[in-house]
Amino acid sequence: MPQVNANGARLYYRLEGDPSKPSLLLVHPVGSDLSLWDQVVPGLLKQFQVLRFDLRGHGGSEATPGEYTLALLAEDILHVASKLGLPRFAICGVSIGGMAALQAASLAPERVTALVICSTASRLSPPPGGWDARAKAAVEFGMEPLASAMIERMVSGQFRSGGHPEIHTVRNVFASMEPRGYASACAVLRDTDLEPLLASLKTPSLVVSGSLDVLVPPEAGSGIAEKLPHGKHVVLPCGHFPPLEAPNAFVELLSGYCSALGR
Repeated sequence: MPQVNANGARLYYRLEGDPSKPSLLLVHPVGSDLSLWDQVVPGLLKQFQVLRFDLRGHGGSEATPGEYTLALLAEDILHVASKLGLPRFAICGVSIGGMAALQAASLAPERVTALVICSTASRLSPPPGGWDARAKAAVEFGMEPLASAMIERMVSGQFRSGGHPEIHTVRNVFASMEPRGYASACAVLRDTDLEPLLASLKTPSLVVSGSLDVLVPPEAGSGIAEKLPHGKHVVLPCGHFPPLEAPNAFVELLSGYCSALGR
């Protein structure tokens, strides 16, 4: 299992593809891991060297103690890229991954050539009882009791009705993750407000929404794009996870946008 010690944590990663090609870094959502990108990586490798890693507290990465912050996750992104010799890269993140990607671009605009944020709101609506209650439930009762409700929120009814085996993978990853890591990440969703960052962001940015996303509807994505100095907004026919439900359209969109902006 390849891991890198970065920013005070052991983080599991995969770096694939031709190093002579432009670099693309992928950041998954909360309760997931780098396997979320499995369907799209083969297509992306035609144009990019692809780096994906598990956020701290997720998958094969270390669950460091205490509540996490958006700045911490963004610094993780920059440290992992530096440790693996990637001075400049395009970056794409989903949900909390999009939040962290945007923060990373704000911290190091000279390093980020293009930014793609998916299923991301300036401030995510809290679940019933709030994020603290969700974190407490995970620690006290484990992840399994939360898994089915997560699938209903994150995966569209249309995709669920198709019986796609990838849904079971997403559910199993969520149910098997370290509850302390999930609880620590809930603090990021509780505390993050992207509004102060949007107007000052200099990186060309593409905001991607799912037309069937009940958690972060397209209106939230268009609201972000309107406030970004160089923002564009695209809607794909999917739920909260575009690389899961619309992989071919996602690869085409991501490849075209990031390649057009160069290295």
